[in-house]
Amino acid sequence: MRRQLGAMGSWPVDLPTPTVVVEQELKTRGIWAFLGCFCRAVKGTPNSERIPYVFSHHTGHHYHGSPKLDIEVENDKSEDRLEDVTLAVELKYLYPLLIPGCSDPEPNDPRPLQTALYPGDKPASQQQVLALLAQTIKETGENAITKAEIEEGGQKESEFWASAWIVKKAGSPEPLEKEKLLKGYTWASAEICSPKMLANDRQTRHRVQGVLKALMSKHRLVINGSCDTHCHLGRIDDQPYSLSTLKRLATILWVSEPTLRSTRDPKSPNYDNVYSWGFELVKHSRLARSLDGLEGLLTRQAVARQAHDISDRQIVRAICGQKTVSAKELAAFREIWSKTSHEELGKLLSGDTRMHRRLGFNFSAFGLEDERARTNPRTIEFRFMEGSTSIDMVLGWLTIGATIVEVSACKSDGRFEVTLGRLLQKSRESQRATVVGQETRGERLGRDFAQLMEDLGVSHDLSRSFVEKITREN
Repeated sequence: MRRQLGAMGSWPVDLPTPTVVVEQELKTRGIWAFLGCFCRAVKGTPNSERIPYVFSHHTGHHYHGSPKLDIEVENDKSEDRLEDVTLAVELKYLYPLLIPGCSDPEPNDPRPLQTALYPGDKPASQQQVLALLAQTIKETGENAITKAEIEEGGQKESEFWASAWIVKKAGSPEPLEKEKLLKGYTWASAEICSPKMLANDRQTRHRVQGVLKALMSKHRLVINGSCDTHCHLGRIDDQPYSLSTLKRLATILWVSEPTLRSTRDPKSPNYDNVYSWGFELVKHSRLARSLDGLEGLLTRQAVARQAHDISDRQIVRAICGQKTVSAKELAAFREIWSKTSHEELGKLLSGDTRMHRRLGFNFSAFGLEDERARTNPRTIEFRFMEGSTSIDMVLGWLTIGATIVEVSACKSDGRFEVTLGRLLQKSRESQRATVVGQETRGERLGRDFAQLMEDLGVSHDLSRSFVEKITREN
């Protein structure tokens, strides 16, 4: 079965069967007639044909649209249309130029090596690199422009966000020990920013893939711990996501962040955000700071008494379906859902210092606290993925980000509830010890990531490289 992102040709997005969280609740109440309807809702009839459903923990009723029953129907009308979701990627690399008169320090690298036209002139060499990369992108049939060209024309980058790949100097990448040993190179940096593209357009994957293939094959692009990959997710009309969608995003990212961040190499020199800022939401946001010291677990009865503050029924069902819930997590959810404006929520989910303003999940564009936030696009940014020369991993990260937005934007998408329920369950078990001789820490983290992807409906083929990376590096 496929929905929305699955329509993107080879973007592999599968939908999961309802799993432990839902099945336990159904079994507890002994009502299996509802299961067939729930499976149909989760497993992929088109949005326009989805059968609405209600799962009430308070009444124990399970309805699927029969006119003979006292029906309560979950409203499936979303303020954010899935067909309007956009994505854009920012890629940061190092670029070596050969100093004239020097031998190639990597003669076995088959990719072309460019000679510095202006040896000793760093700014000129930098512009040489950016022009080379922009030209390669143009040769794929895409529009591309360097920041210098934009400024020479008296224009702003924002004028090209929708129409061109922008190539400019990157701030964070720098040669580290390994690169410094390669005598004969002079180094430049590059940040390559795609235009915003529709996430469910069949051509989006092919466009990104085509540009990356050309860049990787025609240039000696290098990544190290100072390079990273950012993904922006927004709307085609440049309006912010609805407040309810942002709250659902914040809710699911709050509990999934540890699993998603396990993709980072703990041995990387940038693991602690030395070169680029992308700190943890659950540690450095104002929300996190407000919850410092809050500990303990709440029983199902205590959760039910407090959950009325949350207006999203999927979230209420997911938390009320747990035997116990972390007091900190429930307090975080209640605080998120108490906010009445984009600006309030954006500030809550950002840090109160400059280095923590733009966190790994970056909501600062809604908080409007500095000029950069006020002039940036109204997007949520995933900014903690490490740099990669793997085309599949870059495409995979875009798919993961877009899928999380999709399940958050569609208020009756069964994947959201199943995913949130399992994450809450795993949160209670997060301190469980790894069984010596049976499972390494890397294997456990990889398994948790694979389960998250399965619940979100991301295919095994797409998530495999991430699982292997997590298992290997931990």
